[in-house]
Amino acid sequence: MHSKKKRTASETAYQDIKEQILHLELKPGTALSETDTAAKYNISRTPVRDVFKALEAEGLLEIKPRIGTFVSLIDLDTISDILYMREVMEQAIFKDLASTYDKSQEYRIKLVLQEQKTILESDMSLEEMSRAFIISDNCFHYTLYELAGKKNISTFFNMINSQYERFRTFINMNGKDNLFHLYQEHVEIAECIAEKKFVELQEKISHHIYDGFNASVLKLHHYHEFFKEKKE
Repeated sequence: MHSKKKRTASETAYQDIKEQILHLELKPGTALSETDTAAKYNISRTPVRDVFKALEAEGLLEIKPRIGTFVSLIDLDTISDILYMREVMEQAIFKDLASTYDKSQEYRIKLVLQEQKTILESDMSLEEMSRAFIISDNCFHYTLYELAGKKNISTFFNMINSQYERFRTFINMNGKDNLFHLYQEHVEIAECIAEKKFVELQEKISHHIYDGFNASVLKLHHYHEFFKEKKE
């Protein structure tokens, strides 16, 4: 009984810290204390070390022996690689989906888009809206992958997606207009798939993946302390 309670507390610590990192509540470079974390979740320091190691493996923490544990800086090289992979894969996968797209599949996507519209029309704070929209955004892309029979590729992206999730949160700090823009791009991608507009679909996907990154260049400069220095 005791070990089960202890294990649940460790899982809670892992999920809480991960969410705080992904949503920039714990800023890149922030130091984390084993002692404080153990006290907060009422667990010993050994499971805290396991939690920290798991988050380090996901690229979210950096453990420096005899110095401390820190929230990792966002690696723009990793972000760039992920964006490149997503562009190549989604252009191919969504084109294949468009070739066989039917009304039942279209209906499922429209449900996700309606959910996104409801989120944007709500009275949530920007932080709450950003969190809810990212979840629905992930659902939009996952559903398209699933309908195309490529769930395993979506699962793979989720495994390497932690750095990108943080960057998306950073981009969404630009305000609600950015979220509305993402929603409109989702609508246009769905329309291109339904109408089998293959060339336009490729262009929409590229814009959807890179526009937010390109629009945040100035903001990257103002928050340079969040990002890992580029190696020469």
